[in-house]
Amino acid sequence: MSYYLNTSSRAKCHNDSSGVRAAIVIPAHNEANVIRRCLASVLQSANQGEFAITVVCNGCTDDTAAIVRRYFPRVAVIETAVASKTHALNLADSGQKIYPRIYLDADLEVTTSSLRSLIEPLLNKEALVSCGKMYVYTQSSSYAVKAFYSIWQHNQYLSSGKFGGIFAISEKGVERLGAFPDVTNDDEYVKQLFESHERAHVDNCVFQMSAPHNLSGLVKIRTRAIRGTVELQKLGYASRNSSAAGSLTKVVKKVLVQPSLWFPLVIYIAISMWVRVKVLLVGKYSSRTWERDESSRELV
Repeated sequence: MSYYLNTSSRAKCHNDSSGVRAAIVIPAHNEANVIRRCLASVLQSANQGEFAITVVCNGCTDDTAAIVRRYFPRVAVIETAVASKTHALNLADSGQKIYPRIYLDADLEVTTSSLRSLIEPLLNKEALVSCGKMYVYTQSSSYAVKAFYSIWQHNQYLSSGKFGGIFAISEKGVERLGAFPDVTNDDEYVKQLFESHERAHVDNCVFQMSAPHNLSGLVKIRTRAIRGTVELQKLGYASRNSSAAGSLTKVVKKVLVQPSLWFPLVIYIAISMWVRVKVLLVGKYSSRTWERDESSRELV
């Protein structure tokens, strides 16, 4: 199967904004197994010249860059030896003149229509940043992983959109952002820069994440998420007011009225507690290891 992109490509990034509705930046570290899936979903019904896409291959030791060039010859590709997501984002942003700007993780799937909906509030100057709703695909996952996400979806912060994995920023918002700092949780960092009334949660933008197939993969990505949040708090980039215990209590209250979810709730609590203990055992949260699930990236 072959794919195509209907925008002009540059060696480093796109800087001709004529006719382009938005720029899309996709950082990719060894994403050879999923990058075609990601780009194919984005471009499924894209009009000619609608998006300017840049894939930043950072620290790749696989064929990610070659795959993009082969199947999506008009997508701009940047390669850097530095394996850092925030470094990749800053590389793509340097010299980029197109707004709004969409930042998208390479392991996600999002349709063209969802992307159009995502940028609408920014084009209409109703918000400075926008996010969508995440659907977690768990059909290939173990029972424990399915149980975890059946409870996780009841988190209160998900009711107003998922600010993570994909978000869009207006020109004014990018000016406020400046450069991404060297942090693990770049999504939460960006979210904290904007007040609630400056953020749009777009129900018509739905994106899909493939859940880990096994418990080991789930623990890895949850560990990274918690460690990243703690890191932001220690650096002063995020509020310490949000209580993990309080969030868990709210989830429990929602789920207790559904007896069918009681056993999954036990699994959810056990995994959540183990992840937090694991983060504490790492030490002073100084590890910069990027915990990553590989099971959801396996070719099938």
